[in-house]
Amino acid sequence: MNINPFDLSVSDFVAQSARWCAEFNIQEDYPYDLKVEIADRALFDIGTDKYEQIAAEAEDWIEHERTRLGEALPTFTTHADYIVRTEQWRNEFNIPKYLPYTEQVRIADEVMRTIDRSKYAGMLSAAEEWSAKESANLQAEAPFDGWKEQIRRQLLQIQKGKYLMIYVPYGASNYRIEQGTLTSVDWNNGTVLLHSTVYNCDNTVAIDNIQSIDESRSGSGALGSVQTADLRLVGNDWYRGNTKL
Repeated sequence: MNINPFDLSVSDFVAQSARWCAEFNIQEDYPYDLKVEIADRALFDIGTDKYEQIAAEAEDWIEHERTRLGEALPTFTTHADYIVRTEQWRNEFNIPKYLPYTEQVRIADEVMRTIDRSKYAGMLSAAEEWSAKESANLQAEAPFDGWKEQIRRQLLQIQKGKYLMIYVPYGASNYRIEQGTLTSVDWNNGTVLLHSTVYNCDNTVAIDNIQSIDESRSGSGALGSVQTADLRLVGNDWYRGNTKL
């Protein structure tokens, strides 16, 4: 059973809980995907109070499972994973390399449903061999960096026009803050384009350089409207423009 630690949900919690499976009449011998599907439907119908109770229990479980499954990576050994992790085929199927890993696998899986099976017979055969080898090799290299995956998944969910403060490492222990409204994300080249509402210019940030993203602000390091120059952190000191605060 291949479970992606970054896609765990309340439904996964229900599907793996003997208590809640019994509550929702989910049989133990059902396929895992069917358990999750039944859990989805049940959670939709139970009402807000009961859902919040289950979601609260699921929160700690999901965090624990993400840690446990993350330490056990890789568990991804399907044909779609082979495509994603083989540059030739990822390019063949036009899968953007900087998308979250799970999104790349989802796209590859969709492509697999439409390809000419005879044309790609050699690729499928190689994928089966690769999958078997990866499954047997517990020390295999993880398919992605967990922290970078979280950053990419966060970016995937942010709407254009949202004001962001992006923290980027600067030197040994410093950070600079790139901020502005989100103009676009280039998943092929791995960059984020921000528009500075203070200086009326665009700025490009490499996704792999991002340490964290703060979506809570509405402009220039404050909750209010944009009125002042951008903030930046130098050592332990904050500057607004070139002025130390």
